[in-house]
This record gives sequence, C-alpha cells and structure tokens, in this order.
Amino acid sequence: MVRIVNIILLIISKKAAIILIIFKLGNIMYKVDNFINGESNTDSDESSKIINPSYGKQIGEVAYATNESIDLAIEHAAEAFKEWSLTGLGYRAELILKFRQLVIERTDEIIDICISECGKTKPDAAAELDRAIQALTHISGVQHYYPTHFSQNVSRGIDIADLRYPIGVIAGVGPFNFPILIPILHSAMALATGNTFISKPSEKVPSIARLYGDLYKEAGLPDGCYNVLNGSKNVVEHIVCHEQVAGLAFIGSTGAAKSLKMLGIENNTKVQALGGGKNHMIVLPDADLDMAADAAVSASFGAAGQRCMAVSVVVAVGDIADDLVSKIQERIPSLVMGVTDDESTQLGPVIGQENKERIYSFIDSAEPDGAKLLVDGRIQSDKLEGCFVGPTLIDHVKPGMSVYDYEIFGPVLSFVRADSYDHAMEITHGHKLGNGAALFTRDGGVAKKWSEEIQAGSVGINVPIPLPTYSHSFGGWKDSGFSETKAFGPSSIDFYTKTKSLTTRWPDPSDSKVDLGFPKIDK
Repeated sequence: MVRIVNIILLIISKKAAIILIIFKLGNIMYKVDNFINGESNTDSDESSKIINPSYGKQIGEVAYATNESIDLAIEHAAEAFKEWSLTGLGYRAELILKFRQLVIERTDEIIDICISECGKTKPDAAAELDRAIQALTHISGVQHYYPTHFSQNVSRGIDIADLRYPIGVIAGVGPFNFPILIPILHSAMALATGNTFISKPSEKVPSIARLYGDLYKEAGLPDGCYNVLNGSKNVVEHIVCHEQVAGLAFIGSTGAAKSLKMLGIENNTKVQALGGGKNHMIVLPDADLDMAADAAVSASFGAAGQRCMAVSVVVAVGDIADDLVSKIQERIPSLVMGVTDDESTQLGPVIGQENKERIYSFIDSAEPDGAKLLVDGRIQSDKLEGCFVGPTLIDHVKPGMSVYDYEIFGPVLSFVRADSYDHAMEITHGHKLGNGAALFTRDGGVAKKWSEEIQAGSVGINVPIPLPTYSHSFGGWKDSGFSETKAFGPSSIDFYTKTKSLTTRWPDPSDSKVDLGFPKIDK
C-alpha cells in the first residue's frame, strides 16, 4: 500500500529555500539539506540515497556537509553560545515547552517520516514519539534537578559553593533506529542547560532532525543555537576534533563509540559514547514459561531487533529449556511481517540491504559453528521485496559462536542452555557487552541476589526491556558504554555542564596579615 505523504518543512523566505516539498513514496524524490544558523544550507559536494526499507527503493537524497559548512556551523554555534548561555533556566525551559507543543502538532507528519525512512511500524513510531514528548516534559523541569552544592561556614567566616555552567557547543550523533527520540534527547538537554547544539543524524534517517530545526526556530530559539549537519563518520570526526566543540554525545556501535572516546581524549573534547548491546534474558525453572516466551518474542523481534535494549540471548536454566524453546518457536509463525505503511504489519524491515546481508551472514554461520537453526527467517523474508529478515530462532548457542559473540542488530534470537543459576551468570558475565539484562523468576530472594550481581547498566526483573523513565539513569556497562555519565537521569547533567568551586570570605581588614602556611581550618 502506497500512501501520499505531504511534508512541508520550511516556508520559502528571503533567507531560506524549500527543502522538502511534497513526495510520494517510491516516486517523487526529495532532498534533505543542512541547517546552519537558522537557515537552509545547500553547500555540498557529496550525498547519499535515502531508502524506504519496506520497498528497498530510493525515496530521497541527503546532502552531506562540506568541511567549510561544518566549520561555519560550529562558528555560528560558538557565537550564539555567548548570549544563550546567559539566559535563565526558566526562560530556556519555557522555550523547550513551546518546542514540545510544536512537535505534538506535527505528530502525524513525524510518524509518517519515521515509517518511510526508518521502516518502523506505526505503533512503534508512535511509541517512540510518545517517549520523545515525555523527554521534553522532563527536560523542561531541569531547574528542579540542577544541583549546586553550598557549604556555609566551613571555616570561620568562609563559605564554599559549587557553581554549575554550560560547557559550550555540543554535538549529538544519533543512530538510525531512533530518529525521533535521540535528536530530541540530545538537543533539548543541551539547550536547556545553556549550551548550543549541532545535530548529526544518521544519513539513513535525516529528515526528522532537520524538521526539528524549523520547529526550534518557530518556537523562538535564536539562530545558531540548533544546527543540523548531515554526512558520514568523516563529519563526526571533524566535529569532535574541532577546537570550538566542547562536547559530543554519541549513540551507536561499540567500535565507533570507543574510537570517538579516544578522539575526544586526544582533543580534550568531552565525549559521552554509548555502544551496542547483547542483552541476556535469564529464565529460572520457577518462572512462568508462557509469560517468559511472550516476553522473549516481544523483546527480540520488536522493531526487527534493531534496539540496543532488545533481548538477543535467552538463557534457560535447568530442565525447562526444551519446553521454553518450544513455546518461543510456536509463537513465531503468528508474527505478521510486511511493509510498514500497512497497519496490520507487526514486524517490519531492517534498515537497509547491507544490514540484511550482514544478518544473513550470521545466520549462515550458526549451524557450521554447532548451533541448531530452529526457525530460519530467511525462508519467509526471501519471498518479500525490500530489506526484510524474518524472525529467526537459533538453539544450542554457546559462547565463541559468531551469533553469540557479536551484536547482530536484527530479528535473530539465540537460545542458550545453562545447568544452573551460577552457570547462567558465568555465561552472561563472560560477554564483553553490558547494556541491559533481564531475569524471569518468582523467587524474590534470587531476584535480589541477581540484581546485585548482574553486570549491566539497565536491568529488569520480569521486565524484558528495562528502559527506565527519564528521572532514572540509562547507560551501559563494560564495552556498551564509554562514558562517566549517563544518557539521561540524574548524572546526565554532569555531561552537559561543568562546575567550579567558589570560596568566599569577608574578613575585617584589621585582621589581615602575611601567612605563608598552607590554608588550614580555623575554629
């Protein structure tokens, strides 16, 4: 089913040009430009195709920023920071709320773009937008969790305060799988804390971040405070190495996260780099197996497995393994896979043909490595055009196999068998990634023990995808996170700000004297 989607991102004016007018999926092409200092910027010497994953066909083109454009955006952001950083928390919060309302008003448009560029189902895209709106609500209250520590009279007549300041120009690099949420999460937090922002969305899904530029401008954000630069990793590396960029927030693969963290250290750029996940769901013998099977299927195959918090490994403990894997297997045939502009679809495509081929290669390796392919999703997906991978279940998976060791980022569930709780924990802790984990049990004592021992950043008991609300912390452990701060939650404020300590004393001049000794605490 092909629908006409009408998008008008920018009204023509003296300073700007129309960048997206009207497109019909699969027919009329559109081009996404860059957004610098409140204006469209079309300077580009390179571009790439925008593909609708459901059909595997080009629907648009994204213009990559040149080095000169990157420098220009950073310079404008640095200049805008001088005034924006002086504005009050309350003023900035009101602007975030205005932007939030404009996002709500463009709900249908944003969801349609997500469906066509990202390949998400409508319910999944709508749920992502809902989480983005919740994020804006939370961030608009930043003044309530903007901590400054004050100590009165630490020594006679001396007070000390920790003062908090924005850090400067911050760039946010988003993954393809959350094109609605991540640009909002990064930009709104940066702006609310007094920084200026440069968005570098995935080149596969650039339109929504670009639309946000127009909405921020309509909300009253001064020019230069929000900018959009499109491109590949070369753009990101140019940004993180630029002397006027103070921080970079990244969500993506572990390899890229580690590389950017190292570049940040070399260039004294603050980098928050969150990598991939290989999330284990341990099922104990006392668990409700039907509930566990429902959770495994939902958390593994939702969004075609393209979530950093997806369950990609089920670890069955003891003699429940055969029953549990059978229950998971029998649920798979009922999943409806297809194009995502059909509202009956439950399982959509992966993001592109290259990703599909990569996932297929992992499935190819399973049985030669010694695993058993219980459900080969390729049989179903080979019947469809587009970038589809059918839901796949692989049994008797063990550490050392490619399907276990690497993040596949697709609808492939590995089933691992463990003799005991300790064996299950040994398997889980042996993996280098630690983004999330889940435990299914009815035993509160074991659940408490597990919650203390498990080495992952976001964990759930009878909750397969434990993504917390925004007042709590989110970020991975081990090689899933190269950062001292979290993506959101109380500690996230420490990425977007810096502190200085202020020590004050108002002495009587008659008490002044020369004292070469090290300062000590007076009575």
